[in-house]
Amino acid sequence: MRALKIILFVILGLAGIFLILGLVAPKEVSTSRSIVIDAPPELVYNTVNDLSTWDSWSPWKEADPTIESTMGEVSVGEGATSSWVSENSGNGKMTITESRPNERVGVIVEFEGMGQADSGWDIEPSDGGAKATWHFISEFPYPWNAMLLFQDFEGNIHRDYDRGLELLKGVVEEKAKAMANQQYNGFEIKQAPLPTRYFVGIRQEVQMDKMTEFYTTSLGKAFQAVQEKGVEMAGMPCGLYFTWDEANNVTDMAGAIPVKEKVEIEGMNTFEIPASQALLVEYYGEYDGLGAAHEAIDQYIAAAGVKTAAPVIEEYVTDPEKEKDPSKWLTKVYYPLEQ
Repeated sequence: MRALKIILFVILGLAGIFLILGLVAPKEVSTSRSIVIDAPPELVYNTVNDLSTWDSWSPWKEADPTIESTMGEVSVGEGATSSWVSENSGNGKMTITESRPNERVGVIVEFEGMGQADSGWDIEPSDGGAKATWHFISEFPYPWNAMLLFQDFEGNIHRDYDRGLELLKGVVEEKAKAMANQQYNGFEIKQAPLPTRYFVGIRQEVQMDKMTEFYTTSLGKAFQAVQEKGVEMAGMPCGLYFTWDEANNVTDMAGAIPVKEKVEIEGMNTFEIPASQALLVEYYGEYDGLGAAHEAIDQYIAAAGVKTAAPVIEEYVTDPEKEKDPSKWLTKVYYPLEQ
């Protein structure tokens, strides 16, 4: 019995010490680590703002291959979520709570059964590249905060963040090298200003094997309608692509005539495309080879992590009736960038 009392007193004593230590121990860990990346700030932002990229530079994924990530319905920008399960590193979930283009990404990390932490990124220009700062803030309730006195929690965060920043630097700089080359699938990818444009045409869902037939009909009708209305054209005929569904072999598209100003014509659709920056490929050749130009832009988009907006524009600059050599037919392919 005396031994039991001694053990009880020891336990109570240790508990008392633990409570006292909790009074003096910090209740919050707040730290950050930074790195300079030889790439534009927007490329760093686009990478960390897309949760589907995180496994490619995660220090925890590198250390524990059992981690399996699952993307939510949204994986990019504010509201994006990703969850993970693992054999060795616990389970949890990440949510992007703030996205300021090319400047900041805020993230909440929830650890199953262990609370949560605020994380996030500040991105700023630095010596022709970008400085990325990765933040970590977590509260530890009393009296469990006393454990911080017995472990180098902040040091562990620094080790993991430093490694993650090194991996991120490698991923982003590799993307930047690919972008600097600007050559994809044999085509040069340019960025060009796209002014506000107005079109008159016919829009509908079309089976992909019926596109040529649709163009012949829709562009002819649109041209006739513009002529009869006395509306001034603002360029050569165009194809507008709002969706491209290869799984179902269908596209939502329009054969359209550019016009100087917005106009309503009975039986025709009117389109207004707001001003933006756009990706541009200048393609020379027969129209049935245009798919290669689109593939080039798709490759650039994957490398750069940029986001585009509908519709994609094909501008048929050369009149085949005047230029008989198909190798000299110029088509400008525009992918407007998301604003």
